[in-house]
Amino acid sequence: MSDLRPSTPVRTALTDLAARFAATVLTAGGEEASAGAVEVTGLSLSSQRVEPGDLYAALPGARVHGAAYAADACARGAVAVITDAAGLELLGRDDSGVAATTPVLLVEEPRTILGRLAAEVYGRPSAALRMIGVTGTQGKTTTTLLAEGGLRRAGLRAAVIGTVGTRIDGHDVKTSLTTPEAPDLHGLFAVMREREVEVCAMEVSSHALVMGRVDGVVFDVAVFLNLGRDHLDFHPTVEDYYQAKASLFTPERTRLGLVNLDDEHGRRLAAEAPVPVRTFALDPARGADWSVTDVVATAEGSDLVVIGPDGVRIPDRKSTRLNSSHRCIS
Repeated sequence: MSDLRPSTPVRTALTDLAARFAATVLTAGGEEASAGAVEVTGLSLSSQRVEPGDLYAALPGARVHGAAYAADACARGAVAVITDAAGLELLGRDDSGVAATTPVLLVEEPRTILGRLAAEVYGRPSAALRMIGVTGTQGKTTTTLLAEGGLRRAGLRAAVIGTVGTRIDGHDVKTSLTTPEAPDLHGLFAVMREREVEVCAMEVSSHALVMGRVDGVVFDVAVFLNLGRDHLDFHPTVEDYYQAKASLFTPERTRLGLVNLDDEHGRRLAAEAPVPVRTFALDPARGADWSVTDVVATAEGSDLVVIGPDGVRIPDRKSTRLNSSHRCIS
């Protein structure tokens, strides 16, 4: 059984996908088509990773259009192609290697619908999970791994997705990007649903937000850690970088924000976010909903007291050290 795809995939009629995304159904030869009884069981951006039953997403690239690889995708079992006008033109060439009768979904900008399309193909699996998305220049990996550890310690089936790969209910899965491309991501969610995972904590990079990799996901909680000056090769300015991060904290992407008030951009985000926000800080003077005090760093981890809403202290002030069930590992 693949770790990246569900063993029993949802079967979706190509005509239903066309109607859902206002796509024109044609043949590779440019003729109108009905798509008949064609069913889709997966979605792939890479012709080399197509599985039988897939819809192949032939997107324009920086140097080569994905339609140039459609023949390989079809040879591997793709039942249809989704592409734009430039891709359709390539598919219709005599030397394309693609059968003229191959069903094609034609949309103006396929990249913009890819995340929502992937969610639909896999049966909207993230809706069956509690989703935690973590963004920030530093600390995403540590935070998501700590969240996964805490959730599993609490007896929940948990998964984590990030820089060091993916782990589903304690089983490691190799992935290549901090935030996988949308087809791979929703395929992973479908595997999690199949394996009865309850909660997924994942890193959400600014690249992923700008490129639509997490489209089709509504997080239950989105966490903002900090914002530095990294990735200015991708973002033209710090403001652009901030806006990319801030886009996670909108009703289309999350139900609740959890924001670090020790960071200046976090303070701005807490004031500007159009979703409900809870806050945290190391400095109790920030007035955050959650803060810490009495921090003692040891070789085994860090002992601390958490101050919650209304000044509630966890553990009680009489405690001198946290017991092992509350210990936070640095």
